[in-house]
Amino acid sequence: MFTTIIENILNSFESIRANKLRSSLSMLWIIIWVSSVIILTAIWNGSSQTIVEKIEEMGTNILTISAWGWFWWSRERSTATNILTAKVVASIKENITWLDSVLPIISTNWQLVYESNDMSASVYWIDINYFKAKNVEVIYGSNITDTHINNLDKVAVVWQDVVTELFESQNPVGKKIKMWNNVFEIVWVIEENSTLDSYIFIPISTASVRITGQKYYSQIIVAVTDSEQVDTKETEIDTHLQKILEVTDTNNLPYRIRNQAEMLENFTSITKTLTLLLSWIAWISLLVGWIWVMNIMLVSVTERTKEIWIRKAIGAWKKDILLQFLTEASSLSIFWWLIWIAFSYAVVFILNYFSVAAIITTKSILISFLFSLWIWLIFGILPAYKAAKLRPIDALRFE
Repeated sequence: MFTTIIENILNSFESIRANKLRSSLSMLWIIIWVSSVIILTAIWNGSSQTIVEKIEEMGTNILTISAWGWFWWSRERSTATNILTAKVVASIKENITWLDSVLPIISTNWQLVYESNDMSASVYWIDINYFKAKNVEVIYGSNITDTHINNLDKVAVVWQDVVTELFESQNPVGKKIKMWNNVFEIVWVIEENSTLDSYIFIPISTASVRITGQKYYSQIIVAVTDSEQVDTKETEIDTHLQKILEVTDTNNLPYRIRNQAEMLENFTSITKTLTLLLSWIAWISLLVGWIWVMNIMLVSVTERTKEIWIRKAIGAWKKDILLQFLTEASSLSIFWWLIWIAFSYAVVFILNYFSVAAIITTKSILISFLFSLWIWLIFGILPAYKAAKLRPIDALRFE
């Protein structure tokens, strides 16, 4: 039995060698077609995972309270931009329990200038605990300290993009930049893979007292001690804000609370839906491609009708012929499948090398193999079975 299987495997590869051009074209078509589906799926999986990781880096225990007027689509609510004040921050700290920190933030856009270089960047006026809440790490330098806050020092923390563009990738710690007619000293550089984009950060006390005099905030970030209580604390904070801000119309709130965990959950749900859609598109396109492959296989098996009956004439049973085609179908499926996988992994490796996130899943590999095997078995054995049932005289006359 084992010898027969080995012989059938060798015969299958001999059949490929006998029709090199047709076999090569068929193989090239299938390799490119199936691998493209696997690679596109890998790119989608990699991109989705990257976005999820970015959201998780921002902290799933974080609630962000924003004044509606700070959003471009809410210009008609511009009077609401001054509702988030120090009084609101103090009230949340005093009345809501199980909070790690309550951090006021003011955001704006300023032009940064260093020597002959300049760039536009988002500037955040922050509290010293902001980076801890955001899970951000240092590359070099030191964080904004209580001394900086109390002395109203003009110091700044920059993200790696600012270092690359403004300082041409040189260590900027200790150097001074000009922002809004004020000079700030760089004291810290944030890790490159953070989620804070090309931002620059300065002490909120310095900005509000020495520069603008602004006493209200654009955002308040709340870090909840237990991430499982985020939804509960969101409800408590919402109720408390409605009370202290004397909100009369709950359908037209002057603020917005964004739940990071809820955002992650919503994105995961959207990803699953889009993944299902992509899978359907991918496998429908594969089915269309396989129609062409099926035609080639049907022609190939039909051409071997005379060979099948010559084997029967010298003593082969119908089960022997079916076993031959079953072995050929299985061995060719595995052979082509290995080529698909090797090609797909090679392309994904190149994509990852150029910082394009791509992840090949075990599921896509198994589905591609089972789909391939099914096609080979159905459209390899059925024609062989039909040919094996012909009368010897009809089979020998077959052209």
